Amino acid sequence: MNDRSPLSGGLDLPRMVTDVPGPKSRAVFRRDQDVLAAGNSAGSLWSELAVIEGRGAMIRDADGNWLLDACAGTVVMNLGHGHPAVATAVGDQARLLTHFYDFATEVRPRFVELLRSTLPESFDAFHLANSGSEAVEAALRTVRSATGRHEVIAFHNGYHGRTLGALSLTTGAGREGLGPFLPGVVHAAAPDPMESPDWNEADRVEACGRRLERMASQVLAGPPAAVIIEPLQGAGGMIPIPSRFLELLSAFCDRTGALLVFDEILTGGGRTGRLWAHEHSGVVPDLLLLGKGIGGGFPIGIVAGPRRVMDAGPGAQPTHNSSTFGGNPLACAAGLAALTALLEEGLVDNASRVGEHLITALGERLAQRRHVADVRGLGLAVGVEMVRDPATRTPVSGDFIRDVLRGLLRRGVVISSTGHVMRITPPLCLTIPQADFIARAVDSTLLELEGRP
Repeated sequence: MNDRSPLSGGLDLPRMVTDVPGPKSRAVFRRDQDVLAAGNSAGSLWSELAVIEGRGAMIRDADGNWLLDACAGTVVMNLGHGHPAVATAVGDQARLLTHFYDFATEVRPRFVELLRSTLPESFDAFHLANSGSEAVEAALRTVRSATGRHEVIAFHNGYHGRTLGALSLTTGAGREGLGPFLPGVVHAAAPDPMESPDWNEADRVEACGRRLERMASQVLAGPPAAVIIEPLQGAGGMIPIPSRFLELLSAFCDRTGALLVFDEILTGGGRTGRLWAHEHSGVVPDLLLLGKGIGGGFPIGIVAGPRRVMDAGPGAQPTHNSSTFGGNPLACAAGLAALTALLEEGLVDNASRVGEHLITALGERLAQRRHVADVRGLGLAVGVEMVRDPATRTPVSGDFIRDVLRGLLRRGVVISSTGHVMRITPPLCLTIPQADFIARAVDSTLLELEGRP
């Protein structure tokens, strides 16, 4: 990995000069809230943190505290903060051209050609969007256009975004009170270690396969247009999907003529210790959705697929699949710089090596913590399942989750997740000492809270 220090002077562990959050952070937070509508992330509201600067895996708040970023800005800053190549690329491009609808630019094919070179040969056509959610919406249009069908199978514990189609594919509390949702979307069970913990993986896969076949025959009106799944479910619990289940889904799609869609918006770009998460299984989907970490911090979303699918049906007619900001020059310049850095700086291998160390360190330290049922993940996509009782796996309360986030913040570690599975997704430049610091902070926070409901 490139040995660039995250900060001048070599600071790579937290350094606090005030309580966190301090008075300046709170003042900026209150000013921010005065002008924003309700509904921001619970993590930002609970923390009251104002972030001013970032370098590597460290961020500086308004009070001058340097904190360890254990969330990568919600799984976006895979390179780390302040990467000079991204800053230079965006600045250089901004001086030339910031936007001109979806007209051709020189930087866009350079970015997409490099991206294509990292993917299986079948991916030879790309749709560029301005966010992960927009990429999901484009994929829904694509699968309906290409197949002439409308029904889509998604999965329990899945998360795909907050626009209407993406939210329809998503499960969980984020949907409450926002329906009705997109018709034709049904949710199947995916192998989940939080259910039937006494079963082995093969039994879970077999059971979920039976449920999928039964649902397809009893609920759907006909063969579906698509099956969409995250190879590692992120917001739904940091659950790696077994390779055997992905193989089963591939066979189901081959048999029914459905398109298999992998949502790697969270897991792509080296996050799991491979450049793309589907490489762990060897299963190649029909469509691949990318975003978050491959933009170097700049908003981006991508649908990749074979031209025979991407160009099929009425959705491929002129203007039917355009995007005002998708594939704009700034996004492509940032994406080109970010992907180049991922390929050249050893960050993916570092994610594998340091991620394995972090998962092991957390597993060893948290083995005796009464509120921890499981530590799991791939690379630097790590989940700590927090429960009231390990025997029943009843999730901890919202107050407990809030106090974990605040307890970590006081120790100099920032997370953004607010579910009972704590997501730890630091930048891929994380070092072993930083991983150990995170493990100690999680352990001491949970020890402090033991005995709480």
